[in-house]
Amino acid sequence: MYEYRNKTSVNVHDVDYNGIARTSSVLRYLQSAAEAQLCENGMSYDELYGRKRAFILSRIKLELSKPLRSDTPVTAVTFPCESRGFSFLRCYALEQDGETVARAVSLWALVDTDTHGLVRVNDFELGLPTLPPLSLELGRMKLPSSLTEVGKYTVHYGEIDRNRHMNNTKYPDIYSTFLPLEGKMIRSISINYLNEARLGERLRVLRAEVGGGYYFRTLLEDGRVNSEAELELCDI
Repeated sequence: MYEYRNKTSVNVHDVDYNGIARTSSVLRYLQSAAEAQLCENGMSYDELYGRKRAFILSRIKLELSKPLRSDTPVTAVTFPCESRGFSFLRCYALEQDGETVARAVSLWALVDTDTHGLVRVNDFELGLPTLPPLSLELGRMKLPSSLTEVGKYTVHYGEIDRNRHMNNTKYPDIYSTFLPLEGKMIRSISINYLNEARLGERLRVLRAEVGGGYYFRTLLEDGRVNSEAELELCDI
């Protein structure tokens, strides 16, 4: 097997008021493993930027089977999959005591930082072995036709990354602000990232609840769609 493995632990600062790891923390564990794999193979953020390239997440789906509490040792597993067109496919898993407790699949775009155009998979040598993707559907999201505005959310300093926009791992925190999470956890989440949100941006947050599932759309101040998401909750 050629997956990359990275041991970590749920830090006390990673948990919410229920005492379990935030969904944003879980995404960070997984993506930190992918970043470590790229760094070890000469593709750190700075090295890629020096080649006028940057990976930008376009879609992700994450499923969690159990809550993760503070001081829990976990192992993040990741690997790239065979990709085509303009989409780089990467999968992840999170293991606790040998048990898979989370799985995720993601699609990334590679951007030319000079032209802001997309780079084809065939025009970039990733140089990493690929594995078949996980049996996790990353289908097209269809939001309800009617969503209600539930509030505003201002992007602040702690959410901005080196690309100078809101880091993709922070988006579950937006949705969680408008969810009834007392005694509950996010069991699954799918996010489409459409237009970046910069420091100080005041997002409009729209939400719908249908059949026990929650749907979100965030809008930039100019009316463009920033993100869309579908979430399912379960009891802890």
